[in-house]
Amino acid sequence: MKNNYYRLSVLFFLLALPFTLQAQIITLTGDDFKSLQGKQSGLYSFFAVKEGKLQPVPHQWVQWSEEGFPFFKEDGSTTLAGDPDRIDASDRLLLRFEDGGPAMSGTTSEKIAAELAVQQGGETRLFYLVKNAYLQSTERYVQFDPDTLTIKSTDFALTMADDNLFKWNDFYFRGFEGENGQRQTILDTLKLRLSAGVFGENNRITLNNDNLDPKVKEVISGPLTAMIYASTSVKVARVPVLRIDNYFLLMPQQVEIHSRFTLPGIADTILKRPALDISLDGNGLYNSKLVTSWTGNKVGVTDGKLSKAEKEMLEMPLKGDNWIWFGTGRGFDMLAQLAFVKGFTTPVRLLYQDDASQVNEPERFAGQLPNVGFSLTDLPFGQEFYFIARMYYSKDSHGLGPSQYAEAILSPSHATLTVR
Repeated sequence: MKNNYYRLSVLFFLLALPFTLQAQIITLTGDDFKSLQGKQSGLYSFFAVKEGKLQPVPHQWVQWSEEGFPFFKEDGSTTLAGDPDRIDASDRLLLRFEDGGPAMSGTTSEKIAAELAVQQGGETRLFYLVKNAYLQSTERYVQFDPDTLTIKSTDFALTMADDNLFKWNDFYFRGFEGENGQRQTILDTLKLRLSAGVFGENNRITLNNDNLDPKVKEVISGPLTAMIYASTSVKVARVPVLRIDNYFLLMPQQVEIHSRFTLPGIADTILKRPALDISLDGNGLYNSKLVTSWTGNKVGVTDGKLSKAEKEMLEMPLKGDNWIWFGTGRGFDMLAQLAFVKGFTTPVRLLYQDDASQVNEPERFAGQLPNVGFSLTDLPFGQEFYFIARMYYSKDSHGLGPSQYAEAILSPSHATLTVR
C-alpha cells in the first residue's frame, strides 16, 4: 500500500508540471566571476529578459572543497575552499541555460551590477546580476525527501527501496510511452557489484547492492539541485576493506554521482584482483538502441539476445573521454558518462547484457533488457579513486544524433562577465 501511494504521488507530481520547465543545468565556476570574487554572493540575484521585461531566474551557488569535491559540513575528510558567504574561484554556479535571454534594451529600476553572457552549443544567452534585488525567483525544480528516499524533479521521479540510496526502484520520465500505452517504470534497478578473490583468486566473493548500506550524512536543498552526502563502509572477513564517500547532485534532467574510495593496503593480504561493475538494468526496453564513443559505428539493439555487433562492442576497451548513448524511441533517451578524475589506470570496458531470460540479481523483472554500464577490473590497492558518473535525460536528444548530442551536452559552457 505504501509503495502504491508513492507511485501515484510521483505520477501526479509529474503530470501537474508544465512542459516549459524542462532544461539542462549549466555549471560555471568562480573563475568566470573574477571581478566579483570576494564579494558577498547573497547580494546578487540573476535576472534575464523575458517577454521584453527583466525578470528574476533561479540560480544556485555550490561550495567546493580544497580537495576538489562538492563540500558538505558533515564530511570530515574535506575542508571548505574559501569563504562560504563570498564568491571564490572554487565555487560553482548553476543556471538553466534556457532561462537566459536577449540583451536588455531601455532602462530599469533594478541596480544591475554586471552582464553575464553564456555560450553553449553555438548559442549565446544573457543574464544580468542585480544587486539587492527586491524581486526573487521562487521556482524550485527538484526535491529530495530524505524520509522516503524519493527524488521528484520537473521531468523525472525516482524512488529507492529499503531505505537504501543504492537500491533504485521505479523511475518515471515525463512523456515516456510504456508498452501498449500503459504507465511503465523505465528502470528495473541499479546494479553495483564489487568482487574479489578472498585469500586467493579461486575463492571469489561478490558484494552487490544488498551488501551495501550507505548512510545519508547530509542533505542540501536548493532550487536547481538537491545534494546528498552518503558514506558506506564495507568489511570482508571482519576487516574493513573499503569506505565509499558519495556526493549526489540531483538536477531536473540530470544526475551526478561523485564517488571516492580507497582500497587500503592491508586489504591486499586478503583480496585478489578486485573488480567493480556499475550498471542500470532497463525494464523491457525492446528495440532501444545503444551507441558509445569508443565502439565506432556499431549499434546495439535490445531484442533479448546478443548480436555479433554487440559482442564485438564488449571486446573493445574504453579509450579517452567516454560516453554511452541509449535511446528508447518512446520518449526517453539517456546520455551517460564516467569521468575518471583521480587514480584510474585500471582497465574499463562496456558492460552490456541483452538477454530476455538471464537472471542477474538484484532485479525485480525477469531478464536483462538491457543491462548497461561500465566494468572496471584489477583495482589497485593503497590509492584513492575519484570518478563521476553523469546521466543526462531527455525526450529525444533534442533531435540530434548520438555524437552531436553528446558534444552539445558534454562541452563546457563559456561565460563572459561584464561589470557595469
